[in-house]
Amino acid sequence: MTEANLFETVKRHVCACAIDLKLSSDIEALLKMPMQELHVSIPIRMDDGTLRVFPGYRIQYNDARGPTKGGIRYHPDMTVEEVRALAALMTWKCALYRLPLGGAKGGVICNPKELSAGELERLSRSFIQKIAPFIGPDSDISAPDVGTNSRTMSWMMDEYSKIVGKTSFGIITGKPISIGGRKDGKMQLPGEAGMSFVRQ
Repeated sequence: MTEANLFETVKRHVCACAIDLKLSSDIEALLKMPMQELHVSIPIRMDDGTLRVFPGYRIQYNDARGPTKGGIRYHPDMTVEEVRALAALMTWKCALYRLPLGGAKGGVICNPKELSAGELERLSRSFIQKIAPFIGPDSDISAPDVGTNSRTMSWMMDEYSKIVGKTSFGIITGKPISIGGRKDGKMQLPGEAGMSFVRQ
């Protein structure tokens, strides 16, 4: 199955559920499309002095239940259709677990195995610079995914904190323990001091 087909499959499931739940056609249409997509170009100076431009995405699918939440992946074969489908699935996952969160997903088309630590850091920081106006602890929270890890998240959190002028631990989950991460891999939900869930 291709990534484009994955999103079509997601939409077909929405259609089937809409019938079972007796949803109106306007609600069905709303649930079949992301509320916001951000497409960015990220120019990075490589270690050899050349300039490469990497495509990146952040898709916020639905925030009806609360701030959107979803991972950021780095993969050479990633497509916007894949990101769109995964953002939709994150929305349904949060809703099924009755979490006060919506769904999102993001990523950069790159092969992290071919990049040096310095190149990865510049890419991660530049990606956050591009999407910073559209994310925040109360609007869209990121996490690690395929091709990213706690080190990637630490760069992203640090860059976002520089942009907003204060330390922002809540913008990213999956960080190292030394900068606000949790050993148990859980996250405190927005506005829910006593609730937590296992990070995916």
